[in-house]
Amino acid sequence: MAAQSANLLVGGTAEFLRRFPPFNEMDAGTLAFLAADAKLAYYAKGDVVVSTESGIPASLFIVQRGHVHAPGPAGDTESTEFDPGDMFPLGALLARRPTMRPYTAAEDTFCYLVAAEVFEEAMRRSPVLQRFTTRRMDSLLRQVAAHMRNSYAAEALGQDPMTAPLATLLRGKVVTCAPDTPIRDALATMQKRGIGSIVAVDGAGVPLGIFTERDLLKHTVAGGLDLGRPAIDYMTRALVTLPPTATVYEAAVQMAKRNIRHMLVVDHGALVGVLSERSLFALQRMSMRHVLQSIERASDAESLKEAAGEIHKLARSMLAQGVGAEHLTQLIATLNDKLTERVLDLEAERHDLAGIRFCWLALGSEGRHEQTFASDQDNAIVFAAGEGESAEAARARLLPFAQAVNRTLDHCGFPLCKGDIMASNPQWTLSETEWRQRFADWIRNPVPEALLNATIFFDFRGLWGATELAETLREWLGGETAGNQRFLRMMAENALQASAPLSFLGEIQTSSEPGRKGTVDLKAQGTRIFTDVARIYALAQAVPQSNTAARLRATAPRLHIPAEEAEALAESFHFLLLLRLRQQHFGEAAEGEPNRIRPDSLNELDRRILKEAFRQARKAQKRLALDYQLRA
Repeated sequence: MAAQSANLLVGGTAEFLRRFPPFNEMDAGTLAFLAADAKLAYYAKGDVVVSTESGIPASLFIVQRGHVHAPGPAGDTESTEFDPGDMFPLGALLARRPTMRPYTAAEDTFCYLVAAEVFEEAMRRSPVLQRFTTRRMDSLLRQVAAHMRNSYAAEALGQDPMTAPLATLLRGKVVTCAPDTPIRDALATMQKRGIGSIVAVDGAGVPLGIFTERDLLKHTVAGGLDLGRPAIDYMTRALVTLPPTATVYEAAVQMAKRNIRHMLVVDHGALVGVLSERSLFALQRMSMRHVLQSIERASDAESLKEAAGEIHKLARSMLAQGVGAEHLTQLIATLNDKLTERVLDLEAERHDLAGIRFCWLALGSEGRHEQTFASDQDNAIVFAAGEGESAEAARARLLPFAQAVNRTLDHCGFPLCKGDIMASNPQWTLSETEWRQRFADWIRNPVPEALLNATIFFDFRGLWGATELAETLREWLGGETAGNQRFLRMMAENALQASAPLSFLGEIQTSSEPGRKGTVDLKAQGTRIFTDVARIYALAQAVPQSNTAARLRATAPRLHIPAEEAEALAESFHFLLLLRLRQQHFGEAAEGEPNRIRPDSLNELDRRILKEAFRQARKAQKRLALDYQLRA
């Protein structure tokens, strides 16, 4: 009878734990092992559960009912509240050190206590638990992706999600040849095997070049092939590769960006497979290639508008399939770039631009590769006038072209910027010298308007035309901002005007304004914080990247920020971006406010991650404030 009661108790504990991550993904055996050691303890309101004087924690605590409060470290106002299913003190347990803050019952609370050695053994047995404790945000976000796929499966356009690893598509042995194989023999092999490409590899299987049907056509038109020459002489040497663990989606983005039709799959340097565009997009009735072909064939505003609609359909399909925000926004940016380039190509043919070297600049979210479904236009032009032509004369020829491009993009569903930050505005079609003067003035005189402009214009990237003009301007800007403490401090002070919506106790605070009651702004109170912090650190370190996550990852080593901390910031930013995308597509956004969301409308998992993401935003601001001696 006692054994039966014990089994029931263990089963009940396991059933409770299974409601929360990461226990809901653990194998049954390890979960039962953990539950068997769990002892339930009661703490009255105000009781200290773990104190700084307790020494190295002997147990892991898991809240079963109630709430536990932990203040921030000394001198820090940040605090954390642990709800049912939350574990503490993880950091102290993993580092085998005393906790640096007390944990107090905020109300009558029950906690499961699991011996430290049992917890450590469970981590050894369960990769899921180990990954969660070391990469909490990553583990939670994977579950969000799975939830999205399950919840919106009906919206997916294909049977298999494009989040599948490339390894699952590899079939049979890849066909290769030695680099000195005569091209005649290589062509014979391609014909015999019925394949569209062949790869030259060295003795270790490392790919050296690829020959495709497009190469055959190119060399035939150029004067034919000497069938006796080595195949490598006719091959494309600039190879694009991905590992087997990369997703179908990642391959699709790279193929679209580089306009290639074959992706080499390489494992530890050796070729393990070649995936054609056809094999990738056989997974979907609507493919990226289909969308790209629609863009390439577009010849007027109406066909461009249709292509833009297909971009939105594909992006929403990827969202429904659980593709993460980082990859999804890259998809949107890549396809929107292609569409914009086509608009620019068509309009350039209709305007007299001869003799002007110029570059179309993407600004703001487009410049950062972070467009959502509700992004408007932000663009500009940098130019170098032709010999004997003044900047004013060149600008006069560029403006009608820019106006036509902005109108066409608006027709395609990219709204005109309400602040008129577009290339059609003479203020933002400037020569190299004028742009340097404009940037230098903002840096020397960081008044509010200049700081606002900096948050938009300093995220530029060259999209089309003489992109070397943008690269030179970026390099010059880095030299002007790196080490300019006065300007950077003003930027930091401006960035701290926004704050994460968390209460003193670490709970999400929603708006009480009429019409906004119960909501938070995921952009103004969330993603903007990460974007601002990343921009300042990038300007301080002269980092060329414009993307927020790329900036965080690139500056972290220089600022002595641990890699896992930088990754947690990037993951938090991407979760907030994902919620914005979901809200814009699936949610009921308020009129004119597509980024507002009701936290109480989210499921428990999303609410937990949202709170964690806001905590990471607050943490990033505190670091920024400390670096520039400001009050957060």
